[in-house]
Amino acid sequence: MRFVLFVFGSAALALSGCSGGGQSATQPTVGSTQATLITYDEAMQKPVAIGDATNKCRQKQLSGDQIVAELDGHLDEMYHQCVVSESRRGRVPSTVTIDIAILGDGSVQGATVSPGSKRLQGCIGDIVEKIRFPKFAAPRMGARYQFHTS
Repeated sequence: MRFVLFVFGSAALALSGCSGGGQSATQPTVGSTQATLITYDEAMQKPVAIGDATNKCRQKQLSGDQIVAELDGHLDEMYHQCVVSESRRGRVPSTVTIDIAILGDGSVQGATVSPGSKRLQGCIGDIVEKIRFPKFAAPRMGARYQFHTS
């Protein structure tokens, strides 16, 4: 299993405070009893609290290495609970792609898993939803993570 990671900036977002912890302006953090995992596209379209727009701090985001470290820590879980289980039921794609919207407080706001059956996508999505990344100063960022199933 190998992975590829792409980190996307928080395009079209204004400056945020330097303390990190960006939150969606309209949705509670995923993991609360009120929230459910939404798609990456839905998450990236949600407004975010931008903090003090006069603040001169840079919008520091997580590095690719930080994101990979967190996701790699859950790769065996995704593989054994989702890929192996799904392979007993039918075909499994050779490569799985996960697009993730991460809020500045480190929580996952949304994710899209593709390709694969709804069962495989849901299984991996459930694991990704629980991941907590380190906090960062930007309100939100996007990342793409891929792994091979063979």
